[in-house]
Amino acid sequence: MSPEAWELLEGNLFGASLFPYLAFLYFLDRDECAIPPRAMFGFKFLLVFVFGTIPGAIYAKVAYDDILANVDWLHGPAESLLTMTNLLIVVGMREGLRERRAHGDGGDGDGDGGGETRRRRPTVDGSSVGGALLGWIAVASVGSVALVGGVDAARALGTDGANAIAEAASFWRHAEPSNALSLPTWVIHVSSLIEWLVAMGLIWEYADVSGKRAYKGLTWGMIPGHASGIAACTFHLFYNAPVLSAVVATQAGLTVFGNVTLAIAAYHIAVEGGATGLLPWENGFVSPWRSRGEEGGDEKDATGAGAGAASGSTVEPRVGDADASGVDVRSQGVSGGMVGWENLGALWAKDSDAVLIAKLFVVSTAFSAAVKWGSLEVDLPFEPNIWIAFAIVFGPTLLNCAKWQKISAEEDEVDGGLATSLDESEN
Repeated sequence: MSPEAWELLEGNLFGASLFPYLAFLYFLDRDECAIPPRAMFGFKFLLVFVFGTIPGAIYAKVAYDDILANVDWLHGPAESLLTMTNLLIVVGMREGLRERRAHGDGGDGDGDGGGETRRRRPTVDGSSVGGALLGWIAVASVGSVALVGGVDAARALGTDGANAIAEAASFWRHAEPSNALSLPTWVIHVSSLIEWLVAMGLIWEYADVSGKRAYKGLTWGMIPGHASGIAACTFHLFYNAPVLSAVVATQAGLTVFGNVTLAIAAYHIAVEGGATGLLPWENGFVSPWRSRGEEGGDEKDATGAGAGAASGSTVEPRVGDADASGVDVRSQGVSGGMVGWENLGALWAKDSDAVLIAKLFVVSTAFSAAVKWGSLEVDLPFEPNIWIAFAIVFGPTLLNCAKWQKISAEEDEVDGGLATSLDESEN
């Protein structure tokens, strides 16, 4: 296929991805889902990113006869809307976790949920990735930006002395192509990937703290979306080589698939919360603008239980629930054995939102600088290969799946042990 044919396929897939995402928003916005409001606003704000990139792409094509990715001053601001989206989701989930713990819906001793019983994933050497390490990262980041900024300014001056400075600083093995992403644009891309992973970890934690286990399905449903982001960054790593147009089409396909998995996850969250009439063929057609009360779903009794509980059915104890003695049966110390970016939300849980965002910016800047200028020292980005590109996309994705699978298996094992212990105590 020619690059033009791939571009047409990519456009059609991106357009099709809107419909399952709208379904996702419809299901997740139900009262029964109890999604933190700011996080819900963040997921809705993604539509601003979707529609905000369209004018930029059109203008790049008309004014430059090029794709948006090759026009950095348009590309960066458009992608920044995605960073804003992910930050809203992260901040919203943090607010939801704090509120749940403050009201004693489980947690870490701030409420009446039974003390330090929150399931924890592993930390790095038992502590936050902060202190001296972050300080050195900050120094390296600022130093790199200052060096490159000085070189660019010197080149713009055009004097002999400035040219000498520029030549002295040009020690990279390869010259950077004209369509290379600027450092701010790289930071926007990298931070979006990291923030999405942090959001996945916070949502998993929210499932534990709230007792709404279906939220763990939402974490799983976010994996294809993250793979889509990796595909975009991989394309940029190879300087948007037309021979890798299939990678962008793959990104679009992953976006469609990811939005479908998000919609399925949100549907299960709503069903777990007791919502009915979510689909047109369930209990007759239900207009999407009708409220919960108008749909006539199962009403909760005074204790907050649904109709199933009122009828005397037995409900299995879940992680995060309390038994008759008031003891929280939540497991402790489930690790999963693999530390990743998604752990940053737990590692920096005590930081304010502003401090967390600042830390994410520092880490993203350092990582972006390493990718942008470190790639000039190797031949790989200048020798685009479709199979290597796919390996870069799906290798981390498979590791991501393996981690969540390991965590799920460990939690299932602990939950099974807790259920057995409860049965033995009751007998």
